Amino acid sequence: MKKSVYLAGPIENCTSKEISQWREECSAAFLENIVAISPYRAEFESGYAETKKRIMMKNYMDTQACDLILAYLPKEINDRRPSYGTVFEIAWGYSLQKPVVIVSDDDKVHNHPLLFTSGALFYTLECAVDYINILLGEYRSVGKSGNPPALGAGDREFKSLRSDQYDWSRQDQSI
Repeated sequence: MKKSVYLAGPIENCTSKEISQWREECSAAFLENIVAISPYRAEFESGYAETKKRIMMKNYMDTQACDLILAYLPKEINDRRPSYGTVFEIAWGYSLQKPVVIVSDDDKVHNHPLLFTSGALFYTLECAVDYINILLGEYRSVGKSGNPPALGAGDREFKSLRSDQYDWSRQDQSI
């Protein structure tokens, strides 16, 4: 089943490389069942007031529809100008009860109480992508039949036992 990750991050006053490079790297590193959604796809003719509203509405709809939000807040860009849009997208994700993964090399981001409680925090995109691949990766069958493999001769069988069926006063029982 396909899963989608919304790639929140700075756009305003950023170069094309700053906007696109990390998004392309994440998209390439995601498992094949994970689709990256870039908010930059809605960023055309953004000087007009109606266009800005359309961009905001499209980004909100994308955060609603996605399975997880990955927010990237690099210190170099934070020092130039905070990414208000990215913080909005983190808040939308939190309020929509979506998993939010935040990546930043900026300790101010890691120590901010609202960002700290909003999601999983990482210092590198590589660690965050690994985390996301584990969270959203497809389930795989363990055995050919789809059932767990049978216990081998050396494996211990565990019996289902309710606590009210166990004589807690005896020390010699095996569970």
